[in-house]
Amino acid sequence: MEKQAKNLDNLEVSPLALIRWASSEYEELITKETQENKNLNQKAVRSILKILTIKNGISQNELAREIHLKGSTVSVALEKMENDGLVMREGSFNDKRKINVYLTSKGYDLTKKLDKIVERMEEKMLKGFSDNEKYELHNYLAKILNNC
Repeated sequence: MEKQAKNLDNLEVSPLALIRWASSEYEELITKETQENKNLNQKAVRSILKILTIKNGISQNELAREIHLKGSTVSVALEKMENDGLVMREGSFNDKRKINVYLTSKGYDLTKKLDKIVERMEEKMLKGFSDNEKYELHNYLAKILNNC
């Protein structure tokens, strides 16, 4: 069943509340799209995959900071991902206390699937936006993040 369009014209909601709302809608769409894949259906796993495509081999602690989750939450997710062959963890050569996390080829393949899903969701959510509006939105959101 198609969702009914939201009429936000006369709704007094702060821009940040709208961002939270849009983010929540996005997560709901992604969760529905990934229902069939037990790995992609978990937000922590999706976040870990995305960060590791950018910073493969970072430490487990850095990974937790990057995705804003508790170390224990990341550790549990990584254990499951490791058991599923998506990541591998290795002790650092320089610092034996550090554990570095790497994507496996299976993890890269799953990330490609995730990227396609995200692309479809972005197309859906940004439908009707001009290229210039997308560019402006990107810049505004980047400014907000830089202020944090």
